[in-house]
Amino acid sequence: MSRTFLRQELYELVWSTPIVQLAERFGISDRGLAKTCERFHIAVPGRGYWAKVEAGLPATRTPLWKTDNPAFQTIEIGGAQHQGNPQLAFAAKAAQEAVIAARAEPIVKPKSPVIQSPAFESAVDAPASATFRPVTQPHAMTMGVVLELRNAVPDRDGGISVKGIRIHVDSRTRAIAFLHHLALALEVRSVSIKLGVEGLNAEIAPESVRFEIVEGRSLEKHEPMPSELRKELEYERRRDLARRRGQWLPPESFYPEYDHHYSGKLSLEVHNWADGARKKWSDGKRQTLEGVLESIADGVLYHLHFDKARREKREEDERRWQHMAHRRELQKQRAEREQKRIRFLAELAAYQREAADLKVTIANAAKVIAEANPEYRRMIEWAEARLAHLEAQNALGPLAANLKSQNLFPENDALYDPEGDPP
Repeated sequence: MSRTFLRQELYELVWSTPIVQLAERFGISDRGLAKTCERFHIAVPGRGYWAKVEAGLPATRTPLWKTDNPAFQTIEIGGAQHQGNPQLAFAAKAAQEAVIAARAEPIVKPKSPVIQSPAFESAVDAPASATFRPVTQPHAMTMGVVLELRNAVPDRDGGISVKGIRIHVDSRTRAIAFLHHLALALEVRSVSIKLGVEGLNAEIAPESVRFEIVEGRSLEKHEPMPSELRKELEYERRRDLARRRGQWLPPESFYPEYDHHYSGKLSLEVHNWADGARKKWSDGKRQTLEGVLESIADGVLYHLHFDKARREKREEDERRWQHMAHRRELQKQRAEREQKRIRFLAELAAYQREAADLKVTIANAAKVIAEANPEYRRMIEWAEARLAHLEAQNALGPLAANLKSQNLFPENDALYDPEGDPP
């Protein structure tokens, strides 16, 4: 039976009760409980902690690491539910909701024309040990791989292999029928099957997951056939004659060292990473792949929606990051512009002070200019020219043009951030 705790509650428990006793109470191993605490960033007492407590000595707790991530706030202990990575809980939840929604939809015939076998058995009503009868016209989504399967030439062990499928030739008819019904089950879930470069893919564009169907096989020492032994002896005779003549024949092999023996048991495996999700279904003692077809279709759908949720989360995070980066760049440019404004006003004030000082100097010089020597008069002339330049700079027209060229006080501020300064 599973129990749900708040993160703070579990922290208090592991620091008030030895983890071995706590794990026994929950019906799990102490190592499993410790791993759960580690996954949710909850420190557990180290060696010697409980000995100090029993001895009445001071024992220091490790503080609970603070986090605002909602995925870390509740923890389920015990039961069969996989804890998974709490940081990807949103993707698992979205995938599970998509599977539940698909189950709620009524099963309807595919819109695209599909010719079914007259002996079609509904996978919804099929028992766990169900098998499908051969199909003459497989689903359109599987035609590419079916053609390759039908044209595949068996190897010496009877194995045939195409992209995404490795089976014995005797399982070819069964594999084709299973693919046909898998395509039907996936089609009502809006999932398509395509033959890609690496093999079979299930897709809800743009998401795609690869899967393969393989037959179990074992490796056994090859027992040479009489014909193979005869060929080997004949070769050794020819090789011995060649050595006597001073010739050399390269070594040859007339039979393999090992044989592959196919079990007749098929398995389907999804080659995808989805935290806590089932990835493989196999023939067992009491079930066949055909009997768990709906489970397989739901599993494929789960993987696709798990990837979709992760992709959308990445895209949203990227948009947020770019948005924040843009705001921070605006903030940086605003700070730089503020410094330019301060410098501009400081220079303007300095020009005005200089102009005022020059006016006083020139007014005082007018009293003695008639008696001054040529150097003094030339200095006053320069001062008058400098004053004229400063007054021209401080005039409204040039001042406005200078402000506009530097874009210090625009009417429509491109650097304005309606959200204010970023954190």
